[in-house]
Amino acid sequence: MHAMLMAACLAMQGVQDRPMTADEAEQGIDAPSEVSGDWYEEAVEGLKRFHSVESPDGGFRLNSDFWFTQNYMVFDQPPPSLVRTGQHQLYYPKMSGLVSMEFGDQLSLVALGQAYRQFDPADMQVNANLDEYFAVWQPLATPALVLKGGTFATCFGQWINRHFSFQNPLINAPLMYEAMTTVTDGANGGSATPGRGRFLGRRNAALNYNTWVPIVWGPSYASGGQIGGSWKRFDYALELKNASLSSRPSEWQFWDRSFAYPTLTGRVGWRPDAAWNLGVSGSGGSYVSQDPTVTGPINFWDTTQTVVGADVSWAHGPLEIWAEAAWSRYRVPNLGPADVWSYFVEAKWKFAPQWWLAGRWNQQLYGSFDNVTPPGGTVDWDNDLWRVDVCLGWKINRYLQCKAQYSYLDQDRFDQQSPNLFAIQLVMEF
Repeated sequence: MHAMLMAACLAMQGVQDRPMTADEAEQGIDAPSEVSGDWYEEAVEGLKRFHSVESPDGGFRLNSDFWFTQNYMVFDQPPPSLVRTGQHQLYYPKMSGLVSMEFGDQLSLVALGQAYRQFDPADMQVNANLDEYFAVWQPLATPALVLKGGTFATCFGQWINRHFSFQNPLINAPLMYEAMTTVTDGANGGSATPGRGRFLGRRNAALNYNTWVPIVWGPSYASGGQIGGSWKRFDYALELKNASLSSRPSEWQFWDRSFAYPTLTGRVGWRPDAAWNLGVSGSGGSYVSQDPTVTGPINFWDTTQTVVGADVSWAHGPLEIWAEAAWSRYRVPNLGPADVWSYFVEAKWKFAPQWWLAGRWNQQLYGSFDNVTPPGGTVDWDNDLWRVDVCLGWKINRYLQCKAQYSYLDQDRFDQQSPNLFAIQLVMEF
């Protein structure tokens, strides 16, 4: 059964019984190809015969899939989002492999490994990471109860379901999942307990990838356990993990961060029919690094991040629409709550069998603190920003697709990120 592997590709939330969109069904291993007679597709079909192993009685199945993603970006300075470079262009290749083992119909083991050289083109060293590894157990005959344990993507929101390059109709992530705020987790020498003047002064500083954190750090592959499932038209997931949604990747693994500062995250979804999927999410936990030199004098309740979100998706024929909104509150020691609101609306229009056009509107708005300098009053603790993304996609064949994207970002008062981004992405499955 390859369904579990496909579910993992869609960043399983413990909720896997939802209807698949036409595009997801098209990407399934058992789906018919739209383009026949292609030499690359025929070669991959032959190779994939060796990717699956099944016992004679069907009690054990081993499945694997591999992707090679190549990104080429051109941008102004300073570089956008999570990119770290002093250059104006970046070639960023990445190899990904997803393996699942299924023992009967109740137990599965899933692992996702990736090899890449981070986001700094000056660093030519290739790093291999095991980003996800978890067990899934369905103790009942129905998906009403699904248990998961290990290191895996968060259940917050819906964008996680399409964060892999083959599922994402665009190249980058929404602002909510990648735009750095000026809140610091204390890692890499940053101060998690700044004075008011120092904290407010960060909004006039260049983007600091090493010490600042976003609302949600990408798919947030933190470690822990989850209980979830699907019942009739409802989905639910509740997880307890070792790191907050905004925590950096170096905090995600069991051996990098203990459960001294746990985070609780949940989502409840409702699917009134095959076209709609609506949900609400919430999360709470400490956002500071677990480095003892950082967290020694800090109490858990003094550094909490609380996130509340809502999401909706709709699909009909060639058109798909997604939207998410979230409010995040960081409790900054000695200063109090720092609030930020973020939302995006995204659409994909498949205007031809192998072509699509996708767009996304993002906006992030920050709360205010009392101004410590004349003329007084209040001042936003970071700079509001908006970004528009437009992407043209071409599904060359069943295992090969190409995207070209342009993004424009505008930030109030001080430009911490590049306003222009041109990106090309080629994804090869084999």
